[in-house]
Amino acid sequence: MDGLLTSLLNNPTLLYVLLLFGLWVAITGAHVPGTGVIEIAALVLIGMSLYVLTLLPTNWFAFMLLLGGAVCFFLLPYVSQRYAHLAEVGLVLQALGGVMLFPERGVSLPVIVVTVLVAGVYNRFVLMPLLRVPQGKTEYHEQTELIGAVGRVVKPLDPTGSVLIKGEIWSARSDQTLPRETEIIVLSRQGLELIVEKAKRDEG
Repeated sequence: MDGLLTSLLNNPTLLYVLLLFGLWVAITGAHVPGTGVIEIAALVLIGMSLYVLTLLPTNWFAFMLLLGGAVCFFLLPYVSQRYAHLAEVGLVLQALGGVMLFPERGVSLPVIVVTVLVAGVYNRFVLMPLLRVPQGKTEYHEQTELIGAVGRVVKPLDPTGSVLIKGEIWSARSDQTLPRETEIIVLSRQGLELIVEKAKRDEG
């Protein structure tokens, strides 16, 4: 334990990574109900990080930027789809907080860049799939509910883009080039991507 404490005191970059990892684990625990093990692990990681931060010349304003950025990025899309586009602002704040966290010894810039990229991948491929399946519903039930659903294009499909279905933004693909605001219908789902086509309106 003393060896880990010494390493954290002497390596601001390692401390930064440990703090971020603790925040990510805590946010995952908040999204995914479980046994409490995830929450306890997050408390240990964050508690250890905060203790070491108090022993170092820390810029606490930068710490608040980092904390607010991480929470903003991971939580805003799930509070409301209207705020989803602001999630990227959270990554910017997280990076700025990391850069300014220690006035005397800075966190490695390549590591800050890597953590920003990892946060994006983690959010896209871990949290989002978990949250898209409501508690008590199987992947099969969710997929059958999506097939036949009608929505609209929010990012032009050529052939890939994004669509809004049942209040959620999905990556989508179509054989046709579809401009923004085109009404579409879901044909199938392949992993995290929907296969769609232009909705046909009944005439007469």
